[in-house]
Amino acid sequence: MNCIDIIKSQKDKTVKYVFDSFDSILEFSYINKGDGKDIICVPTQTTCNLGCKFCFLTGLNISQRNLQQHELIDGVEYVVRRSGTSNKILLISFMGCGEPLFNINSVIESARYMQACYTKNYYTIRFAVASLIPTHELFKEFETRVMQLNLKCKFHYSLHTTDPVMRKSLMPGASPICLDLIFHYMESTNNSAEIHYSLINDINDDIKDATRLIELLKGKPITVKLLKLSEKPGDILLESKRIKEFQAMLEAGGITTEYYEPPGSDVGSSCGQFLSDYYQKYTRK
Repeated sequence: MNCIDIIKSQKDKTVKYVFDSFDSILEFSYINKGDGKDIICVPTQTTCNLGCKFCFLTGLNISQRNLQQHELIDGVEYVVRRSGTSNKILLISFMGCGEPLFNINSVIESARYMQACYTKNYYTIRFAVASLIPTHELFKEFETRVMQLNLKCKFHYSLHTTDPVMRKSLMPGASPICLDLIFHYMESTNNSAEIHYSLINDINDDIKDATRLIELLKGKPITVKLLKLSEKPGDILLESKRIKEFQAMLEAGGITTEYYEPPGSDVGSSCGQFLSDYYQKYTRK
């Protein structure tokens, strides 16, 4: 696994590391938001074929495979070695590219290794997994593995709309919404979770969308992270113009929210953008 490029964002402290591994292009990113954490975004597959409408990889003819455990470990090791910060918390986020629940074994086993490996470098080592939950069975298997190893692993649920028809259109690979699974995970593993909701103009950002989200989550101990949409060039899905209004409606309805602009947007390291430039360049030559 060879590092073939290192690209630094001009907007923030994000650094993207591009690797060539078994003729596949892999991208890891290092994020430093000045909050005392080293954050490393880690891919779990060479691409993603779940067909999410807002993902830059959708529609590209790219060969897919699960990443091997050593690829995840080697990528993180390289980034840790190069980051050179004095932060005391390491957060490894499996959410760069691919569906982590389709590669549970590599994700869990690499996390177990890294949890033991970096105790000398960091006071705290945490993990995060982002998923649309392709099947409920896979999620339950993931929960069991996390519980058995007592991993500190936050779960990020890619919801994006409460309308089942619209959700199936936006994310055809997602299973039906079942928030009981998320709350059971939080209780059984003693980990936190949050809802990811990319605000898309005239798609999921009006009053009825906010009302349904409030009804779904009222009184539940979970935060809704409202994400700025990374717009695909020439695409009809655009960033919402009602972000502040939507957030205010949720807050007024008793829902805890956070607005998040993914870092590294100028180097293709924000949500849905991973690999879009280098992947095409190196796999189609």
